[in-house]
Amino acid sequence: MPYSSKDFKETNINYINKDFRSIKNTLIEYAKTYFPNTYKDFNETSPGMMLLEMSAYVGDVLSFYIDQQYREMLLPLAEERRNVNNIAKMLGYKTKPIIPAYVDLTVKQTVDATSGDDPQPDYSQAVTVDKGMKVTSTIDSDTIFETLDVVDFTASGSSDPAPIQLSTDSEGVVTEYTLTRNIKAISGETKNKTFSVSAPTKYLTLTLTETNVVEIISVTDSNNNKWYEVDYLAQDRIPVETHYTDDESRSTSYSKIQDTSTVSLPAPYTLEFIKTDKRFIVETNDNNTMSLIFGNGILRSGQALKSTLDQTEQFGINIPGVNQNLLSSIDPQLGDEYSTLGQAPAHTTLTVTYRIGGGISANVATGDLTTISSISALNAKSTANVTVTNNIPARGGSEQESINEVRQRAAAFFTTQNRCVTRGDYEARILNMSAKFGNIAKVYVARSNIFTVLNTKVGDAYQQAQAQQDEDGFIPFTALEGYNQSILDILLDLKGGGIPTIDAYTLSYNIDKNLVETPTDPIGINLKKYLNEFRLLTDDVTLRPGYVINFGVLFEVFAHKNANKQDVKFKCTQKIIDYFNIDKMQFKQPVYISQLEYELMGIDGVRSVSYVCPTQGPNWRAVPTIAAAFDPPLWLKIWNPTGGENQEGGWQETGTSGYGYYFDFESAHESGIIKTPATPAVFELKYPKLNVKGRVL
Repeated sequence: MPYSSKDFKETNINYINKDFRSIKNTLIEYAKTYFPNTYKDFNETSPGMMLLEMSAYVGDVLSFYIDQQYREMLLPLAEERRNVNNIAKMLGYKTKPIIPAYVDLTVKQTVDATSGDDPQPDYSQAVTVDKGMKVTSTIDSDTIFETLDVVDFTASGSSDPAPIQLSTDSEGVVTEYTLTRNIKAISGETKNKTFSVSAPTKYLTLTLTETNVVEIISVTDSNNNKWYEVDYLAQDRIPVETHYTDDESRSTSYSKIQDTSTVSLPAPYTLEFIKTDKRFIVETNDNNTMSLIFGNGILRSGQALKSTLDQTEQFGINIPGVNQNLLSSIDPQLGDEYSTLGQAPAHTTLTVTYRIGGGISANVATGDLTTISSISALNAKSTANVTVTNNIPARGGSEQESINEVRQRAAAFFTTQNRCVTRGDYEARILNMSAKFGNIAKVYVARSNIFTVLNTKVGDAYQQAQAQQDEDGFIPFTALEGYNQSILDILLDLKGGGIPTIDAYTLSYNIDKNLVETPTDPIGINLKKYLNEFRLLTDDVTLRPGYVINFGVLFEVFAHKNANKQDVKFKCTQKIIDYFNIDKMQFKQPVYISQLEYELMGIDGVRSVSYVCPTQGPNWRAVPTIAAAFDPPLWLKIWNPTGGENQEGGWQETGTSGYGYYFDFESAHESGIIKTPATPAVFELKYPKLNVKGRVL
C-alpha cells in the first residue's frame, strides 16, 4: 500500500556530494545532527575524524570509479582501448590490427601486331594474369605487394590506356604493341595455417598468432568445402563472385550480345548470392591478434541443425521415438534458417589463408615496385614479357588504429545503412557496385507509374475478352471467367510486389568513354542480383536503358583589337569542351547557356559573346538560321508518332550512325536554359574535337 511522509523518517543526507571534502563535511554535519551527545571531538587528530576521513576517502574513490565507468560507456568520452573497441563493435565497426598500404600498379605486356594493311595488337598472345601476383620492393625486399584482381590483357575498358606502338619495321609498319592495364595492389604476403578440429564446439574460436594480419582470404576444410566470412553470424546470404575463366558458360569477359544495337562491354565477374551455414566472423583481440569465430551449430531451441532438417524432410511421417514438432516461432532478424547462427566445424582440418603485412614502411615511393617475384597465368600464355611499375607512391599504410581514429570511424560507420529506401539510396548503391561486375557510369532512379502499368494490364485483359464475343455481341461465360482471373492476377501481382515500382535508368562507358546502353547480360543481371540484397520487400526494380542526346556546339565571339584570334578561338573551344566534360553530366541535368557564355567572357581576349548554340544540326541562334550547321546531323533515332508495330509511335533510325536520340534544342530553350526532356536522358558532347565549331570576329 502507499506510504505517506509520516510513515518514514526524513534525513538531511545529501546524495549529490562526490568529492572528498564535500563528503567529509556532510559526514561531520550528519554526526553533529544525529549523534550530538555521542561524539563531539571533531579535531583533525582525533580517532573519530580518522574514521570520518577514511569513510570520505572510500566515498570519493567510489564516486570516481562510478564516474569513470560511466565515461567508459560513452564513445566520445571513453579512453581505454578495450572499451572503445567494444563500443565500436556494438556499432558494427570492426577494428583492424594494422592498416595495409594500397597502390595502383601499371602492368604492361608486349605483343606482336597482326598482319595486313591495318595492323592491330594480336590479342591471341595476350595473357590473363591471376590475382595474387607478387611484386617486391627494390629498396626493401621484405616489403611485398599482391594484386587484388585479375590482370586481363584480353579485355579492355574505358579506363584502360590505348595500345602503344612499340616498334616498326623498315617500311614504318607497326610490328609490336604495348598493352597497358592498371590494377590495385595491397601490401602483404599470403600465408596458410591449418587447424585440426575434433568434436564440435559452440562458437569455436581459432586465433592467428601474428599481430599484423591484414585480412582473411579464404577458409577451406579437408573436404574442400569453403567457409565464408560474414559481418555477423546470423547473415545467411553470401555474395559469391565468379571470374569468367572459372565459369563454364562464359569464354570471354565481354557481354553476351544478341543484336547489334548494344555495345559489348567487359564484365569479368558474375555475381551470385548463396545461402550457406558454413560461415564465420573475424574479430581483433586486445593483443592485436585476429580470431575466427564459427557458429553454434545448433538452433536456438537447442536442437541440432541436421536433426531439424531431417524432420522437415520427413514431415507428416510418424516415426516412433522422434519428436515431429517443428519450431513454433522464428526470429525474422536472423534469416530463415530456423534461427541458426551457422555450422560448427567438426572432425576436420581447416586451412586458413590470410594476408600479413602493412604498416607505415609499406608506403613505398614511386617506381619502387618493379620486381615480379611470383606470377601465374590463367590462359596458359607466356608471362615473360610482362613488366610492372608504380607511377604513384603507395599510400594508406599505418600501424594500429589510434583510439581517436576508432572513435571517429565507428561514429561514421553507424550512420551508414544496408538498405535502399529513397531514390538517393538506390542511386548511390547502384554506383557503388564494383566495376568488376560491369561499369555503371550514369544512373537515374524514379518511381514507376503504377497506374499506367495497371491500366495497360487491365486494358489487355479487356481486349482479350472482347475478342471472343459472338455475332450477337455476347461474350461467352468462359471469356468472362478469364477476364476475372486476369484482374485477380493483377491484384495479386500488386500485393506481392510483382508490378514494377521503381525504374532504374542506367548508361555505361564504352572503350572510348562514350555513353552506351548497359548490356543486360551479364551487367544487368549482376546489378539486379546486387540490388535484391538491399531493396525493400515491396519494391520491384526494373532496369531500363537511359537516353543519350549527342550534340555539337556553335559559338561566335568578338575579340579585343590586339588579341590573337586563333589563340582566343582555341581557348574558347577548350573551355566549352571542359564545360561539357562527360564526368560532370548527369541524368536530367539541363544546359545553362547563360552560364557557358559567362565562362567564355572570362577568357583573356574575349570582348563579347554573340551566341552559344547547342544543337544537333541547325544553328538556330544565328540570324538568319543556318539550316545545316552540322551535316550529317548529330542524331540517329528520331521519334515517329505513327511508327512502331501498332502505329502507336516508335523510334526510327533515320539519322547518322554512332549518335543517340533526336532532341529539339530550340523548342527546349527558355531564358538561357536548355530544359531536359521528360524521359531520363544525358546530354553528351561525344566528339568534341569535331563537334565544337566557332568563329572569332
